[in-house]
Amino acid sequence: MTLTQSRSGAGLALLLLCAANFLDAMDVSTIGVALPAIQAELGMPATSLQWAVSAYVLGYGGFLLLGGRVADVFGHRRVFLWSLGLFAAASIAGAFVDSGPTLIAARLIKGIAAAFTAPAALALLLSVFREGSARAKALGVFSSTGATGFVLGMVLGGAATVFSWRATLVMGAPVAIITLAIAPFVLPADERRGETRPRFDWAGALTITPGLLLFVFGITNAAAVGWSAFPTWGALAAAVVLILLFLAVEARHADPMVPLAMFRRAKLSHANAVAALFQGVYVGFQFIATLYYQNELGWSAFVTGFCFAFGGVCVMFLAPRFASIAQNRGTTGLIALGVALQAVSYIFWVAAVGRVDPILLVVLSQLALGVGYAMTYPSVQVAALADVEEDKSGLASGMLFAAFQIGGGIVLAAASAVFGAAPSFGWDPYLAGIAFTALLAVAVVLLAALGPRTSRLSAGAYQAAE
Repeated sequence: MTLTQSRSGAGLALLLLCAANFLDAMDVSTIGVALPAIQAELGMPATSLQWAVSAYVLGYGGFLLLGGRVADVFGHRRVFLWSLGLFAAASIAGAFVDSGPTLIAARLIKGIAAAFTAPAALALLLSVFREGSARAKALGVFSSTGATGFVLGMVLGGAATVFSWRATLVMGAPVAIITLAIAPFVLPADERRGETRPRFDWAGALTITPGLLLFVFGITNAAAVGWSAFPTWGALAAAVVLILLFLAVEARHADPMVPLAMFRRAKLSHANAVAALFQGVYVGFQFIATLYYQNELGWSAFVTGFCFAFGGVCVMFLAPRFASIAQNRGTTGLIALGVALQAVSYIFWVAAVGRVDPILLVVLSQLALGVGYAMTYPSVQVAALADVEEDKSGLASGMLFAAFQIGGGIVLAAASAVFGAAPSFGWDPYLAGIAFTALLAVAVVLLAALGPRTSRLSAGAYQAAE
């Protein structure tokens, strides 16, 4: 019996994979509260400052499909170790940046590394946990660490900024290095495929990767300077051309990077659509609520970040349980209920802001939001991977993570546009922005309820190709 085959070995493998997943998610939001300190020391103009945050999302969202396919072709453990090593190196380099461009470059490299680490980690989890109920529990723990990392990123970033804003960049390096030291002895070795290894689809990679990069850049730029700016619509137009070219290439390639049949899988496609929208709605809400707590209530960056800690705790402790429920009873109803709770949270925020004590507003809205997020996030992952073969698990994971990132960018840009335009119509920008996210959340509830109907996700559904 190998270490990964033993119960304790599987638990240690899960811990390492969860640590990497937590770091990847945490870095999305951890630097946000440090932006004023960064601007003061590096003298970055406001137009460049937001790219300290966005560069990570650009690299993460732009390279996820490539990262997932590379992991499937060249080995999940190999790609996981190399990309996590790059993440650690970029984290350490971030402590020594001396200008805006070097900071943005370090963040971009970390995002690219995360795009290779995340799908490889999820594929490794599916290799370690092959039995249905054990896999569901592991997926719940894994997804809860990712959601918790994202939600608590601002809290940890605010705490680190008390010492130095550079600590927000480097604080993940020790965890990454420890994971790298232990992982080769715990994670399952890559199978030797010999001549059966598929050829790598370079044409697909060279069209979809810049296409996604330009798409993420366009929607991120729209949130910063508007949709009418040439870099915004020019990047989006070029992205559309490249993505259409990618689809044409994939339809004719003998061994495509993304087989178009992947988009015809009902569970995977529905899960990706829900993931993009529910995550986007949450990112939009977080952005506007953060501005309200700081600008209108005068709360500090740390206190503002701490407002989201309650929801993060709910996710941390409840997500594993909801993953098991999704496994035993099916995902569609649980996803719909989870998104509905989030919609209730946003509607309550709009109705109660300015009418109830701010602390009570935070506690009640975060309770419904945290429980709903804990229901939805792991259930979406269970649904997305339920009928995916092991040799495509990295790609399917990359598609799911890409949906999270790209959906977040699109809805954030739209919510920012509503927030910016509201005063010209005589509306309160905070109420208008959150009301937009609430209406979109209601639409996501309807989409979630229309998902594929299955009585339960049996263990065999996970093991179709094993």
